[in-house]
Amino acid sequence: MGAVLTQAISFLLVILVGYLFKAGGLLEERDGHTISKIILNLTLPATIIVGFNAVEIDSILIIMISLGLLSNILLVSIGGIIWRKKDTSDQALMMFSQAGYNIGNFTIPFVQGFFPAAIPFIGSFDTGNALMLFGGTPLLADKMLGQNRSSRGAKEVIFRLFRSPSFSTYIVMILLALFQFVIPENVLSVVKLFSSGNAFLSMFMIGLYLDFKIPRVDLTKVAKLLFTRYLLGILLALIFYFLLPLPQLVRISLVLLALAPIGTVSTINMVVYGNKASLSGFLSSMSILLSLILMIGALIFIL
Repeated sequence: MGAVLTQAISFLLVILVGYLFKAGGLLEERDGHTISKIILNLTLPATIIVGFNAVEIDSILIIMISLGLLSNILLVSIGGIIWRKKDTSDQALMMFSQAGYNIGNFTIPFVQGFFPAAIPFIGSFDTGNALMLFGGTPLLADKMLGQNRSSRGAKEVIFRLFRSPSFSTYIVMILLALFQFVIPENVLSVVKLFSSGNAFLSMFMIGLYLDFKIPRVDLTKVAKLLFTRYLLGILLALIFYFLLPLPQLVRISLVLLALAPIGTVSTINMVVYGNKASLSGFLSSMSILLSLILMIGALIFIL
């Protein structure tokens, strides 16, 4: 428990420093875009390579991919049903606020500090999560909303998926695991050098992106969205941990995933479907802070 609290305080401190750097004018939010490129194209793929190296492909990884898909389908459907009598933009807001997890920039760096052995399970779940974020969720939202905003064909969705360095790295590492290819230690030591900066850069970037400016009229709406997301997330976490016949590390991974913050692509889709950027930005910021608190609390309770 002491190690969990120490690591959690470290994460909070890095996020705070990032926010203070922005508030003090030393850095700007746009600097977060530069850091984001470093994370997405370098440190996160390196972390995935280290985590997946020498992993054996088994039924558990297939289950995790399936759960990544099914969780998103379930939650976006529930979101659409809950606000089915609202106007289209509000219904879309509820749907995208419930489905989609920020795994690459938040959950993996968080887990990296506690359970590095869990990264293959987290990454497998994220493979299913990415399939929904980049194509499945907008298609499902269109069907429930009677819209046709997501007109991407299958080829475009696949192309967009493989433009994501993390998704491409997942696929490459899974293929290497299928052929039982293990990256040599002397090569892996270089990759570890890059992966070691992933957690710090991710948390620092989150601090730069935190945004607490929002009109008061939208506060009630945000509160309802977050209450619904985390109520459903806690219920899902309880099901994952107490009902699934999986190893404990896998169940712990699923608990943390169920409590993970809203995915970045989901917040972008909120704006695409007619909602204000300020609202989605504030919603994302509050989701990150709430997820951090709940994930720490879950680890303290479990351990």
